[in-house]
Amino acid sequence: MGKILCSIFSLLCMGLSCYALPTSSVLLQHKGNVVVYPLDSLNAALRDAADGDTLFLSKGVYPGFTIDKKITVRGAGDETIVNGDIIVDIPDSLTLTATLMEGILQSSYTGEIYVNAPVNGLKLKQCSFYRLNLNAILHDAIIDRCLCNDYISIPNSVKSLTITQSKLFICDIKQESSNAITIVNTTLKGFRNGQNFRGSVINSIVGWPGNASYTYTSCSFINSLISTYRLTIGGTCYTENCWTEEDQYVVKSPASMSFWAKYNEEELKELDYLGNDGTVIGCYGGTHPFTLELAVPKVQSSDITLDNTSRILNVNLMLTAE
Repeated sequence: MGKILCSIFSLLCMGLSCYALPTSSVLLQHKGNVVVYPLDSLNAALRDAADGDTLFLSKGVYPGFTIDKKITVRGAGDETIVNGDIIVDIPDSLTLTATLMEGILQSSYTGEIYVNAPVNGLKLKQCSFYRLNLNAILHDAIIDRCLCNDYISIPNSVKSLTITQSKLFICDIKQESSNAITIVNTTLKGFRNGQNFRGSVINSIVGWPGNASYTYTSCSFINSLISTYRLTIGGTCYTENCWTEEDQYVVKSPASMSFWAKYNEEELKELDYLGNDGTVIGCYGGTHPFTLELAVPKVQSSDITLDNTSRILNVNLMLTAE
């Protein structure tokens, strides 16, 4: 009987991403099996993980860590807190087929994320971080529904990057960035060294970053609201159905949870600030609006009964859709 219940608990953990665990813990899912580690044993779990595994972090506070394998690290949302640096250093220029990190909140001013080795398909989803340093050659990188409280460093080594449905403070363009960088349905305080940006901004709101004046050159703005306070959109830029404002506060700062654009969602609708996807521009438009709340199944009701005659354990669960 005990073995049956244990097996059912393990299955529920995998199906519900272990958010219903009664105590804080780290779970390593490997080929259908689950190993439970104490909250303070994150490094041991990382050491034991193999390519293709998923590491589930419950609510709690964790130290900084290094990801050097082809795994997924999945937290419980904004209550999975990391105090310290997160280093991504996967050898051999791997191509990732799954999200690398999801549902992690990095405390402000206590650490940064460093991507130090070339990788294809890097994906960060619904994470909140202080700084993100992209220090390697990256192809097909995706930042999806993330909150950045300081800056994302984008050097010329970043060959293909899509930022979508996110709230960002600063994109720091170290050199002339690839034209394969695309920002979609995002609210951005602004670019640092924006004259070096060569990518596309679509259905987004871009403010003034609070540094020296510059001219945008050789980039694209489509269905976006752009601050022109001390900024100029050069003739070499492609623009389509855009709006401009001589206001340095088109996007407020800092990029905390109270971070907001000059207009709320209803005002954007009233003013017809709509993207070419038919929704409002900025991070609350698009098909998957910005939120740090993870879309995971939740138990609405449960019923477990034992049929003593047939020796069958009946488990009935009602879940919300993922």
